[in-house]
Amino acid sequence: GDSAEKSLGKMDVAIKGVKRSIGSLLASLGLGLSIAGLVMLGKQAVEIASDIQEVQNVVDTAFESMSYKMEKFADTAITQFGISKLSAKQMGSTFMAMGRSMIGSMEEASDMAIALTGRSADMASFYNKTVEETSTALKSIYTGETETLKEYGVVMTEVNLQEYAYQKGISKKISAMTQAEQVQLRYNYVMEQTSLAAGDFAKTSDSWANQVRILTEQFKELLSVIGTGLVAVLTPVVRFLNTVLAQLIAIAKQVGAILSKLFGISIPTADAGKFAEDMTNAAEGA
Repeated sequence: GDSAEKSLGKMDVAIKGVKRSIGSLLASLGLGLSIAGLVMLGKQAVEIASDIQEVQNVVDTAFESMSYKMEKFADTAITQFGISKLSAKQMGSTFMAMGRSMIGSMEEASDMAIALTGRSADMASFYNKTVEETSTALKSIYTGETETLKEYGVVMTEVNLQEYAYQKGISKKISAMTQAEQVQLRYNYVMEQTSLAAGDFAKTSDSWANQVRILTEQFKELLSVIGTGLVAVLTPVVRFLNTVLAQLIAIAKQVGAILSKLFGISIPTADAGKFAEDMTNAAEGA
């Protein structure tokens, strides 16, 4: 109908507008991109924007009233730690989800989660690793696993932790500590053992490797902004198309039932996708 044609027309105009905008931007940077490349770029932008929307829900759920801390950290994550807002929020939320159930205090759990996110980025810069590798190692603070930390010179055995506790004036045996106390002890121990890496990204941000990291993450930020606009434009269109398809499926089922009664023809309308595919193949073979 007219409404469907208008919606599809709006989608076409929106896509063409985005292509022109991205093309102009790339041209100003002395870059060129094919139409296929622009389509792939748009797809990537939408995916990143969608990921950011989803991770925001995770941040709000994990941090609750402490989410303002994560937002403040994420705002400067690229320049201070070389990670995008998306990466910062993904890592921070994972640390927070692990910590809040073990520590008890939302204030302490959120501070630890954000500090560990920053330390993951600094360790990645210092040891030339990915943040995925370093953040996995730092999750050992919550799990008590020791193997992944050894690669960074941290031997978190119970003997070493007990000795560290004594040095800090803690006379309590680890076996007698609560879960929260053990996590706090491991956190302090690991943060002290990895202190050489603290602030490494900011100190070496002018290096080639870190400048490339900043460029890569900032390009992701650019795509997320573009993608957010695309999502806003295309979501109503996709919603409309889903409504139309739902109506068509309902009609197809009714037609199938009528044909079955009139002519004794059995049409497997339960699998609408397979039915549509079969009809398309039949039409192409005609």
